[in-house]
Amino acid sequence: MKTIIAVIMMVGFAIVLGFGASLSAMNESAAGNSVIIIYGSRYGSTAQTGKWIAEGMEGKADVVSAAEVGDLSGYSAVVLGSGIYMSKLQEDMIAFLAEHKDAVKDKVVALYVVCGAPPPGSDRYLTMFAEQCGADPELKQAFQGWMKQELFTPEDKKNMEAYAERTGRPLKDYDRTDKDKCTAFGRKILESLGS
Repeated sequence: MKTIIAVIMMVGFAIVLGFGASLSAMNESAAGNSVIIIYGSRYGSTAQTGKWIAEGMEGKADVVSAAEVGDLSGYSAVVLGSGIYMSKLQEDMIAFLAEHKDAVKDKVVALYVVCGAPPPGSDRYLTMFAEQCGADPELKQAFQGWMKQELFTPEDKKNMEAYAERTGRPLKDYDRTDKDKCTAFGRKILESLGS
């Protein structure tokens, strides 16, 4: 009787292990077909843009901050987005590229930047971004963001006030985000992936 119970337990254990391995393989397969949108955002408009792009992709992309990215091996396609501050990529995106550039450059399917300058003035930032990430995908888009002074660090407030004084432009809050443009870009990405 003990032998029969032991055999039953071993068979049950093997079935559980097999089921677990099957689930693991299914998860790996699903992750292998997935897209991740990685963004560097100083004050949130680049993060919001990434979320709207994902909406346009019908939720078929994970949206993750560049500062919080984990294992990327399960993703077959990467969308990179960065805010522009003082004509540079956002610090978290710079740090992300320093660590992960080689792992993602062949997976990048789209790039986007978010800045105060409207196109075509913002196109130079897309060129800079493509150079820094080592990828130049066909799909690239510049979006405008927001400026909300209540979010500024004291250092940023000082820098922006100095910029306003130099340029003779008043420092005013604005929100130039455009959900429709973002979701349309997401649809383009989805179409390019054949999904």
